Amino acid sequence: MKSFLKSAAIAAVACLSLPAVAGVSLNGVRVGAKDVAVLAKFYQSAFGMQEVQRIQNPQMLEVMLNFGATPEAAQATRVAKDGSDIVLMSRPSDDVKDDLPHIVLNVTDMAATVKALKAAGGKMEREPFEFGKSGIFIGMAIDPAGNHIELIQQPKAAAPASAAPKK
Repeated sequence: MKSFLKSAAIAAVACLSLPAVAGVSLNGVRVGAKDVAVLAKFYQSAFGMQEVQRIQNPQMLEVMLNFGATPEAAQATRVAKDGSDIVLMSRPSDDVKDDLPHIVLNVTDMAATVKALKAAGGKMEREPFEFGKSGIFIGMAIDPAGNHIELIQQPKAAAPASAAPKK
């Protein structure tokens, strides 16, 4: 048994010293819209995102959004997380044919997020539901340009047990 544990420890140390895949991280998620500026306002209103970059030429418009109360805060989030933008890019039509690709967002208050999403012009494709008995809630939404959004709320942390009163 000692030999097995020693071999397992050596293997674990060897794995820790292996480099991660060279420089790979999430840069962003790209979705399309016929009117990128209108869709950017939806993401700002529904999810509190801010524009952090814009690329425009006669053929297309691309707007990058990230989370933050102000554009400066969103830019700081972008830098701290090495990207992870939602990138809105112009496309000829909002007639989306493939409903599988979608944005996945973590939320802390599903009800408030759904309310903001609807107020901003989005709609729920499937109202939030508990995934089994896991405490995880999932809602499926659609933005005004037809892009699908999955909302995930992790289980609420259990309140700490109160200490027994001292006698």
